[in-house]
Amino acid sequence: MINRERYNMLSQINYAFEDMAIRTKSAVRINSSSAFTLASGTISDTKNVFRFFGEKNIYEVTPDNDSDNTWYEYRTENGGLILEVLDETGNPKRSPEILALVDAKYQPVVEFAWYEGYEPNFITVTIKTTGTIAPQAQVSRTQGLRFWFIDVKK
Repeated sequence: MINRERYNMLSQINYAFEDMAIRTKSAVRINSSSAFTLASGTISDTKNVFRFFGEKNIYEVTPDNDSDNTWYEYRTENGGLILEVLDETGNPKRSPEILALVDAKYQPVVEFAWYEGYEPNFITVTIKTTGTIAPQAQVSRTQGLRFWFIDVKK
């Protein structure tokens, strides 16, 4: 039973990373609150919410044409890891478009990080989950994301 739950958590984490990898490649701008900066004496900057402007159709990338783009935001809400598709101005849509990536029952924690020494267009994302059957059954994975058209480090 515990192994099945761990497999389910890992499958959902992998799904979240696949979604992030395909959407962030078309990012042409990030929200100022999602930009990474280093305070004096620090070696990293982390965020729990990441918002960027990218293609509505993730399979047709047109970096010079913003008219077919929209805002995306990865965050935890009501305990689950979600992606919300926002309108062209960065506000929630009238009829919300939200994709659940990791179930709330697994209490996901997401962290977007940029470390000193990284290239300015590269971040790491860590997703941690906790089991419901056995709370000690935790699954965590870290993966890198590279942006093609923007730098995330300011």
